[in-house]
Amino acid sequence: MDLDGFVRREILGRFGHENLNTVAEFKGRVPTTENLCTQIFEILQRGFTLAHLEKVRLEETMLNSFEYSGEAQLRA
Repeated sequence: MDLDGFVRREILGRFGHENLNTVAEFKGRVPTTENLCTQIFEILQRGFTLAHLEKVRLEETMLNSFEYSGEAQLRA
């Protein structure tokens, strides 16, 4: 299994071209960029163990982005 295939199947297949308000992962949660980034990090951390995951970064626009590095970031 390669990273590109994993991302296509587990991330894009789940969230791509979807109304995130209707996706199970966001039932009871607002699908903000921050929450989406956290969810993607958790999926990659759990499911793709062939590499070390440092962080996930999502860019909405050239001036607006969010990075998540796991729970350690929340405690700092």
